[in-house]
Amino acid sequence: MNGKTILSNVKNETTYNIPLVLDENVISSGISLISLWHTLADESYKVIWPRDKKKPLIPNSWVAIYTLQGCGKLLLRDGSEITLNGNCIIFLNPMDIQSYHCEGLLWEQYWMEFIPTSVMEIPLLQTGIIYNGDVFNQELAEVAFMITQKSPLKNNLAVAFLTKIIYQWICLISENGKKDALLIQIEKLLSVLHSDLQKNWSVKEMAQKMQCSEQYLRRLFLRYTGKTPKEYYLDARLDLAHSLLKQQGQTVGKVADMLNFFDSFHFSKAFKRRFNLTPSTVMKAQAEQHGDQ
Repeated sequence: MNGKTILSNVKNETTYNIPLVLDENVISSGISLISLWHTLADESYKVIWPRDKKKPLIPNSWVAIYTLQGCGKLLLRDGSEITLNGNCIIFLNPMDIQSYHCEGLLWEQYWMEFIPTSVMEIPLLQTGIIYNGDVFNQELAEVAFMITQKSPLKNNLAVAFLTKIIYQWICLISENGKKDALLIQIEKLLSVLHSDLQKNWSVKEMAQKMQCSEQYLRRLFLRYTGKTPKEYYLDARLDLAHSLLKQQGQTVGKVADMLNFFDSFHFSKAFKRRFNLTPSTVMKAQAEQHGDQ
């Protein structure tokens, strides 16, 4: 079955949310996609289930949450809480979710509900750290674009892409038990960095957190992320800045100050080097997009 798509807000979600709710499920060889959200939320964002959910909860479905930037918090019905920092994936049973909200400045995430159409061992409540986030981000952007097209072929291709991504995430989480102690340590460090991107972290402080030398830390980062500690941390701050600039009421100076850049000039220079765009260009494009809606 090929899905018809509508843009429809989940009640109480912010204007920064870009939801995609399907009138009919789109089925591939691995999953039947119920809904997909790309959410860019601020500190006022909070959703309570099932009160704020337009479509009914489906017992045999699953939820995957891929956090790109910032921090979100989930409250489960058993009273437990889960904190999700940038560059991580988690799978949940939707019946277990009570509420979720942005924790801090911003929470950018892809939230998808799906039903497996074949045997799929879902690793529930286990967080996986994503190292190659740029690759997943690009693929998910393509999925979100294709699923909105009025072409059954492109709809099915989008869900096939998403099925591949979900299997990659499942494999990543299933390999957690095979990780060595160093990999577990650096994952904890990455989680800490993403949870506090406003802090001006030095390489020395990162190395102290890892209890290793700065030179050894550099080797670990290059091995697991392909970047030096400074490059990784700067890129993470710039990625967060890119998302913040899309929020209404922000200015280049406010974002530069918020993320502890020396000044607006140094921030703009680093931003353009990473994205080949100026911060003001991003803000202008976002303003024009809101003007067209």
